[in-house]
Amino acid sequence: MDRREIRRKISLLALGLAALPCAMAHHSMAAMYDDKKPVTLKGTVSGYEWTNPHVFITVEASDGSWAVELPSRVELRRVGWTRDSVKAGDAITIEGNLARDGGRDGAKRAAAKSVTLASGKKLSAITSETVPVAKNASKPAPHWPGSHVRLGVEPGQKGYWANASSPSLVETNAKVKFNSEGLLANIADAGKVAPFQAWAKDLYEYRQKNLLKDDPMASCLPPGTPRQFQVPFGLQIVEQPDRQRIFVMSGGANRNWRVINLDGRPLPTADDGVSVYYGNSVGHWEGDTLVVNSAGFNERFWFSNGGLPHTENLKLMERISRPDFETLKYEVTVDDPATYTRPWTSGWTLQWISDQETEEYFCDDNNKDMERQAAK
Repeated sequence: MDRREIRRKISLLALGLAALPCAMAHHSMAAMYDDKKPVTLKGTVSGYEWTNPHVFITVEASDGSWAVELPSRVELRRVGWTRDSVKAGDAITIEGNLARDGGRDGAKRAAAKSVTLASGKKLSAITSETVPVAKNASKPAPHWPGSHVRLGVEPGQKGYWANASSPSLVETNAKVKFNSEGLLANIADAGKVAPFQAWAKDLYEYRQKNLLKDDPMASCLPPGTPRQFQVPFGLQIVEQPDRQRIFVMSGGANRNWRVINLDGRPLPTADDGVSVYYGNSVGHWEGDTLVVNSAGFNERFWFSNGGLPHTENLKLMERISRPDFETLKYEVTVDDPATYTRPWTSGWTLQWISDQETEEYFCDDNNKDMERQAAK
């Protein structure tokens, strides 16, 4: 067995073990619920938790107590929900999907697609990861006085970046379809996503076929560098020219941040022993484009939706620009010779969400095991 096959098998084992403590807590919805198993529940609400990372309704139906899961409160607000949309004692009808495992220890679980109140009012639980944005006339990107473009908010204003144009990292010009979680529409397209080494393609396909249930973000770990620009809760870019650094602040997960140093320091070498989730990043400006080189990554995260693998050999070169006020352009070159047969590039855009702040979302707010939820 060669080194790569050994690494692959160790990776598979490590991921399986890492997923166990949180297997039924925060998770991929696709991994947890089966859209080919619809269910209709009629009953009375005995519990309603307006929480992140997911909202829960406990329903007393004719066949017992059901734990019904919905998207986060941030996403539900976008489709008209409020904290008071449902309350204990309400008679409701839920259309949804059954849990894939049927519920251990007799627990009954479902994911809601809609909730209909006794009044006849129907609340959709089908959400989009896109933040609604008003149509505005295009205008030039703002600049620092006599200097480069601003990547963040102007003084006295509000706003953040969201609505990534691609749900997953994929090689430029590859014709591949994904859902919002990075699951391939056709697993046969796996080889088109990136120029994989054989072991890496096997691992990527394993994660896809496993419906992403081993995703470290489901255990509330940081998303990694490119993925920070794709998560649904957006990001802020905070520039500190006087300190020669830039912060990239995540709106999702546990509100992680990444530092890009602009003071000319060198990247750490392998001998420095620095391996972190966002790597170590140094940047410089080329006109209005921020060019960032990063190295020193650990292997405990997925650097994209969908489960693209990497090793500690990973190096990234990012180019971040703002061609107009409403658009952030993100491009990345991936170089990991232990995982891919050659360097490759990807890119997408994000949209400026004017006059809004990123809403509070913490993965660990109410990260409960669903069996305990159902047993309440």
